[in-house]
Amino acid sequence: MLKITGKIKDKTPFIVVCLQECERMNTLLNEIKRTLDDLKLGLTGALNITDAMESLQRSLQFNKVPASWESVAYPSRKNLALWFNELI
Repeated sequence: MLKITGKIKDKTPFIVVCLQECERMNTLLNEIKRTLDDLKLGLTGALNITDAMESLQRSLQFNKVPASWESVAYPSRKNLALWFNELI
């Protein structure tokens, strides 16, 4: 998770945009982690498999960006592998 330490006195437009992008990326990374953790628990039997987990699993199998990730991510038409490389 990206964190900015210290106080920023003058929030220029560039700093505001940077902070917004950090917040947006943190939201996306948290959604990715949460859904993958849930899927792992579902596959190991610790949780019941839900429709959302099945959808995530199908998306991963077919190299597509899962809908739950797209809802909080930047728009892209790339497949999952290219999208993830761009995310990194």
